Amino acid sequence: MTRFLGVDLAWGEGTGSRAANESGLVCIDETGTVIEAGWAVGIDAVVAWIVTTASPGSVIAVDAPLLVQNETGMRLCEREVGQRYGRWQVSAYPSNLGLPALGGVALFTALEAAGFQYFDGLSTPAADAVVFFEAYPHTTLVGAEEFGYPDARPRYKRLDPGLPVTERRRRRAEVCDDLVSRLQALSSATPPLDLDTHPVTALLSAEPSPLKESAHKHREDLIDAAICAWTASAWSRWGLERFQVLGASDAPDDRGRVPTLLAMARPEQRADPHIPVSAYSTSVSRQSSPPSTGCITKPPTTDHDLDEGHMKKKAYAQDDAPEGSNTIEFVPGGAANADASPAASTRAPSPAPTTVELLRSATWHLEHARVVGHPDDVEFEAARSALAEAVFDLEHVQYGETTRG
Repeated sequence: MTRFLGVDLAWGEGTGSRAANESGLVCIDETGTVIEAGWAVGIDAVVAWIVTTASPGSVIAVDAPLLVQNETGMRLCEREVGQRYGRWQVSAYPSNLGLPALGGVALFTALEAAGFQYFDGLSTPAADAVVFFEAYPHTTLVGAEEFGYPDARPRYKRLDPGLPVTERRRRRAEVCDDLVSRLQALSSATPPLDLDTHPVTALLSAEPSPLKESAHKHREDLIDAAICAWTASAWSRWGLERFQVLGASDAPDDRGRVPTLLAMARPEQRADPHIPVSAYSTSVSRQSSPPSTGCITKPPTTDHDLDEGHMKKKAYAQDDAPEGSNTIEFVPGGAANADASPAASTRAPSPAPTTVELLRSATWHLEHARVVGHPDDVEFEAARSALAEAVFDLEHVQYGETTRG
């Protein structure tokens, strides 16, 4: 039975004095049963879990930028998230080689060294290949009708600066609990996800969302990993019938791989994906069940409104993270060759950043600087949220429509 792995990756790899942040990990099968779930600390531990858990034909969805070639600015897939999902308050931070933390790139290299195949959505891999692709939970939440967010993404990660300080954490916990209830409803969806089939994910519904910042982040990482696992299963089931390939027309590297993001999409979130005709000439179907579940079929190319997009992972370590940069919690370890050097790449030209992109970058650096702060700093969260709101307002100017719900 095919396994689908979701990885909510911490972008920072840690240092000699500080552990990396936790990464959330969830594995499900075709029936929605949760096979494995937990957290790992450090790229090596994440790779070990993937190598141990994956089986031939597995599909892995990773919430982190995997293939980054641009020296500055942002990747095309991130720009297209902004163009197509902004009306739903989904926002993308730029990733480039100048950022201090790119754990996804290290994971990319390690997974390829372990024999796994990067999948950009532009061809069909062999049926027994273990493939991994870049995903983003927020595009799944607003792009999949099963979650019931037709107007805006849920604010389950950040504090709402529009509320009194004393109410912000309580409200975030309420939104997070509501999201968990929607995840539970996926037990009867196609494809399914049944949180109650594993003791770790079952706690998401058995326990209320915590108010403390570090405890909330711990819970949030597992939620995002579960969403990624379901996204991997949904891609295997639906393909381009319900997904779009963001960044498909970006420049490939010297091995022909394109930095893309596979995003679930409602019809109104789609635009012409500019996918080359050759991408539809596939040699092997991913699955033997109905063709729509594995083969790539050409999606509709009607024009739609522009929107906005992708909240970045934190690059700092929590003060209460376990000691050591490669420890793992709840999930068994394994071995993988993660020492291979990354292949040389042909870097795509980077367009000049817009004001919105500069603000997103500033927000990212604000979060990165939080390494010297306290993980429960309400004032910091208020500053970060206010800056994010400024991005939403400027998107209104750039794209000609509001990005608020």
